[in-house]
Amino acid sequence: MSVCMGTTSVPRWDEERRIAGEGRYVTVLSFGDAALDQARSLVSSFEGRRVDWIRLPEEWGDTAAQILERQASVARVGWRLVLVGPEAAVLAGRSAAVAAGLLDDEILPLPVESATRTVYCAHCHSTHLAAVAIGQGTTCPACASELVVHHHVSRLHAAYLGFAVDAEERR
Repeated sequence: MSVCMGTTSVPRWDEERRIAGEGRYVTVLSFGDAALDQARSLVSSFEGRRVDWIRLPEEWGDTAAQILERQASVARVGWRLVLVGPEAAVLAGRSAAVAAGLLDDEILPLPVESATRTVYCAHCHSTHLAAVAIGQGTTCPACASELVVHHHVSRLHAAYLGFAVDAEERR
């Protein structure tokens, strides 16, 4: 499947690797063992700032959501959030951070290599994790629809759009 990257909403992570330089406090949330080396390197690079590094399981879950909510609720001017881990966890963390009131310039998303994506089913509105590339197929576990993973990412839902393989042929 050929995708025109000018019209995609798939994150361009290299372009998003910025964080406002005036931040004085940094919280690094790392997800899983694959993120440890990169997180460790980042923590040491924030010299002169107060840094909290919180290691979490590989997947986004209730614990991560509670920690992020707690960190955001006590945040002061100059606080920055760094998310390091699999893309699914980074997207979910970014979505939760924006919902908590953070701005894009206050969040540094750093996904590590992962074949797993969160897919949003356009038919039953559920989400699921799948080891799938953009343009490939997956089966929705909730409604059994055969889905194609589209090159659209909802940052609100922290998921790639999945739609029925034969959606354009249905009447």
